Amino acid sequence: MGYEKAAHLYDLFDTKENIEFFFHYASEAGEVLDIGAGTGRIAIPLAQRGVKVWCIEPSPAMRSQFEKKLSKRPELAKNIELVAGDAASFKFARTFPAAFLSGSFDHFLDDQERLSSLRNIAKHLKPGGKLVFDVGLGFMNDKSLSLADEVTVGDKVYRRLTARKRLPDDKIEWFLVYEIYQSGKLIERIEEHSVVGITDRARLHRLLKETGFEIRREFGDYDFSSFQEGNSVLIIEAAKIRIGPVKRKSMLY
Repeated sequence: MGYEKAAHLYDLFDTKENIEFFFHYASEAGEVLDIGAGTGRIAIPLAQRGVKVWCIEPSPAMRSQFEKKLSKRPELAKNIELVAGDAASFKFARTFPAAFLSGSFDHFLDDQERLSSLRNIAKHLKPGGKLVFDVGLGFMNDKSLSLADEVTVGDKVYRRLTARKRLPDDKIEWFLVYEIYQSGKLIERIEEHSVVGITDRARLHRLLKETGFEIRREFGDYDFSSFQEGNSVLIIEAAKIRIGPVKRKSMLY
C-alpha cells in the first residue's frame, strides 16, 4: 500500500491481532529480521520483550513514524536496528535465525521480484532458519469506493475508505481515502493509491522450493488455525534447507 502521505494514520487502522503470533517465533529465535517493518507496530512490542529486531523498511514516511516512536522509548535502542532498504536489496554481513514479513509480500509485483526477494532473504538466514510471512488471497475482484474502517479518538473521527481495480498481469490497484472529522466537520482528506501483486498458493509453493525453502506449516489466521481453501489470508512458516554439493561414492573395481 502507498502510505507516504498517510503514514501517521497507519497504526489507527492496522489492527491485525498478530503480535503474539510473531512473538511465538521471535521468542524461539532470540533475534529476527522484520522485513517491511513499517512503523514498528510488530518490532517494538517484540523489542520490549527482549527480542533483538533488525528492521528493514523502504518507505521514508513509515521509517519517520517508526523513529518518532523510538525517540520516546530510548531504552529500546539496544534491541532495534532500523535501516532503509527493501527485501530484494538489503545487506547485512551476517545471518539470522528467523525472518518475518507481515503485510509486505503482497507488494512484490511479479515472480521476478518475489524470487529476488526470497533469494536475498535466504542468503541472510542460517541453515534451518525460519521464514514466516502472510499473503492476502481474498481481494481479487473490483470494488467501488466504500467505508472500510472508522475510529474515534477524542473529538476526532478518522474514516478510511477503500476501492480496488483489477489490472492485467495479476495486479490490483488499491485506492485509499482518509477523512478526518472534528465536531462533525471534515477537516482533512488524504488520497493514496498503490499497486500490489496477486499470487496463489501453488505458485508460492513453487517459488519457495526454487529459492531453497521447505514449507513446514500453513495457517489461515494468526491463532495458528490450519489453512483451509477459501481463507482470505495464507500464513506460511518455511525453513531454509541446507544446500550443498552432491556427494558421490567412489566405486573401486
